[in-house]
Amino acid sequence: MRGKQWLCRRFAKHRAAKCAGRQKRYGEERKTKLYSGLFCLAVGLFVLYGKELPLFRMPEAGYGILMRVAKHGRETTDERTLPVHYAEASGTFLSIHHAKGVIPEYVPSIKETLSVSVTEILEERFGSLDQVEFQSFLFNYYIEDVSTKATAEVLHPASLAAYNPTITKTGEPQILIFHTHGSEGYADSKAGVTSDTVMGAGEVLAKELRETYGYNVIHETTVFDRKADGSDDRNNAYNNALPVITKILEENPSIEVVIDLHRDSGDARTSVINGVSTAKVMLFNGLCRTKDGPISYYSNPNLQGNLGFGLHLQITGNELYPGLMHRIYLKSYRYNMHLKERYILVELGTHKNTVAEAKAAMIPFAETIATVLSGGSE
Repeated sequence: MRGKQWLCRRFAKHRAAKCAGRQKRYGEERKTKLYSGLFCLAVGLFVLYGKELPLFRMPEAGYGILMRVAKHGRETTDERTLPVHYAEASGTFLSIHHAKGVIPEYVPSIKETLSVSVTEILEERFGSLDQVEFQSFLFNYYIEDVSTKATAEVLHPASLAAYNPTITKTGEPQILIFHTHGSEGYADSKAGVTSDTVMGAGEVLAKELRETYGYNVIHETTVFDRKADGSDDRNNAYNNALPVITKILEENPSIEVVIDLHRDSGDARTSVINGVSTAKVMLFNGLCRTKDGPISYYSNPNLQGNLGFGLHLQITGNELYPGLMHRIYLKSYRYNMHLKERYILVELGTHKNTVAEAKAAMIPFAETIATVLSGGSE
């Protein structure tokens, strides 16, 4: 018995010694790793001391119209701030302002656009468009909000692909860009700087469509989601915008394309386009129907045109620049999209994207729009 106890004590002593040895080695390894990390950090700081580290680098070719990003990610101070006019109350405005891109004569495109056949792309993916499995089509191109329910009659692939989105270029205004939620900014937006909001991205888009593709563009910069005293008026923003946009369209019957440019919320949506970190573009459609069926007090005679135009932009954008387009978001209401067939609501990145990423996205998106509107015949 005594021998058995002696063996147990010896075994326990042996295990204790091994455990102490392991703890000692573990402590020494942690110290070594800590000292190595501190040494590498010190060397890195010494090497980088005094050097400017730009947070965003953008190649000059093809992106010349974007504002240069200086150190610490801030834009140069000589940047012009767009004029802003605030909505005083629903239906009442301090003033209505819009900047017209005056093009007295036809301006030939500087950049040649490609031809993208939406029908061929869909047939390559799904086969015959009259026999496409609806849920598969829906999942590939759309995100369905819980408030609505899309149907095969509303989203019929063959009908949407057959929609003709092209327009004939003239010297008159043909594209209107505006912002129902014009106060929306980005992760690094500076307070009070209009060009750091979606309006700044809208001006990049307008300028690219004018100067590179020769379209006459009106960029409307009334803020519809803020009152004159600066207080929030989000709930009335679409009602505030409706009479202003209607008036612009009545005064300019040549306008055929309307772009309502927003910014979404949530995690940053980013892709890399031509080596540049770029916010993703998410198109948005209101279906005028809840999950229980059509909304009786809303009608949109241009719904099929809205959906057809959106699908052409979606497929073309991802053909030209894979990863640029997020899936189209479908929701229940109308969002003033009944005003024109070629009416799109755009969510440009989220509040966690940067100003530079949002503006960078407007270059490939402008090419997408020009390709769709021209049918690749520029």
